[in-house]
Amino acid sequence: MSRNAAEGKVYFKTICAKCHGNDGRELNFADEPEKDTVGTVSNVNPWEILNKIRNGQPGAQMPGLNMLSITDQVDILSYAQTLPKE
Repeated sequence: MSRNAAEGKVYFKTICAKCHGNDGRELNFADEPEKDTVGTVSNVNPWEILNKIRNGQPGAQMPGLNMLSITDQVDILSYAQTLPKE
């Protein structure tokens, strides 16, 4: 599903990094001691991450980014797949 990770980086750093951190490891989606971060989940289940980029996370402050084009959303996913996978 790779597109333009360099373009996605711009969006990630200006929108997503505020909560997820610059390296995507600020939030752990798994129970300790497991580590599921943006980098991990975007590689294991890219469709889940794309859905969250598009629609947000229910019950959390994460907004949907449907104001961006689908191309921009896929670029964010492509960049997320370059983040540390731990």
